Amino acid sequence: MTRTAERWISLAVFVGLILFWQLLSRIYTAEIIPGVPLVPGWDVLVSRTFLSMADYWGGGLGVASVGEGAERSYAAAALSVVTHSWDTLLRLYVGLAIGAIGGTALGLAISWSVWSRRLIGLPMQLIQGLPLLAMVPLFQLWFGTYFIGKIAFIGYGVGVLFVAGTLNAVRNVPQIYIDNALTLGASKLEVYSTIIIPAIFPELRATILLSLGVAWATVIGAEYLGAQSGLGYILVYSQQYGYVDRMFFVALLFIVYASISYAVFNRVSARLTRWVPRANAPARVA
Repeated sequence: MTRTAERWISLAVFVGLILFWQLLSRIYTAEIIPGVPLVPGWDVLVSRTFLSMADYWGGGLGVASVGEGAERSYAAAALSVVTHSWDTLLRLYVGLAIGAIGGTALGLAISWSVWSRRLIGLPMQLIQGLPLLAMVPLFQLWFGTYFIGKIAFIGYGVGVLFVAGTLNAVRNVPQIYIDNALTLGASKLEVYSTIIIPAIFPELRATILLSLGVAWATVIGAEYLGAQSGLGYILVYSQQYGYVDRMFFVALLFIVYASISYAVFNRVSARLTRWVPRANAPARVA
C-alpha cells in the first residue's frame, strides 16, 4: 500500500469518527444540567460552547469581561482561549525544557562511572517508582500555587523519563566507537562530548516523544495546584459545575496542540538525524 493511500485511509477514519460523534450526540440527548448535553455535538461546541469561553476572559484590550457586566462575545471568547492556552503552553514548554536538560544531565552523570551508578542509580530507581499523580499534593505543599511549583512538577515528570531514556541510550552506544576514541588518545570528557552525546540523540528521540505525552498530562495536574489561569483551570472550573461541553472543548484544544507539537518535533528531529543510517523501507509484519 502506498503512503498516499495510507494517508487517505487515515483521513477517512478521522472523518468517520467525527461523524460518529455527531450522530451519537443526536441519539443520546441526555443533559447533565439544563442546556448542557452529556454528548455535545459539533454544532454545540463551535457555537454555544465556544461562546461560553468568554466567561474566563478577565478583560482588557478593549474587550469587556462578563465579570464586568458585559454580554458574552466571540471576541472575548477568542481572547480567553488564546490567553489561557498561552499560559498552559508556557508552563508546559518551560517545564519540558527543564526536565529534559536536567534528566539528560543526570542520566549522563549516572553513566559516568561505576561509583556514580552506585551512588545515584538506586535512589533514581526508587523515585521512578513513585506514582506521578500522587506527587501533586506534595508539590502543592512544597512549592505552593506559584509558577515555580507548576513547572517543577512538569520538570519532575519529564526528568524521570529522560534519566531512564538517557541511561538506556548510553548503554546502546556501540563499544567500538568508544574503544577507537580511547585508542586515539581521547579523554573521558572528549568521549562523552564527541561520541556518546551525539550518538544517543537518535535513540532519545523516542524518549522525547514519550515525554511530550507525559508533559501534556502533567501540565493538567500542575494546573490543579490552584492555578488561576490556563486550560487546566478551565477544566477544574467546568468539572465543579458539570459543564461537560466545556471540558470536551478544552480536551479538543489539548489534542490539537499536542498533535502540532508532535508534528513539529518529528520534522525537526528528522532534519537533525539525517546522518543516521536508515533501512531502505520500514519493517512490516504483514
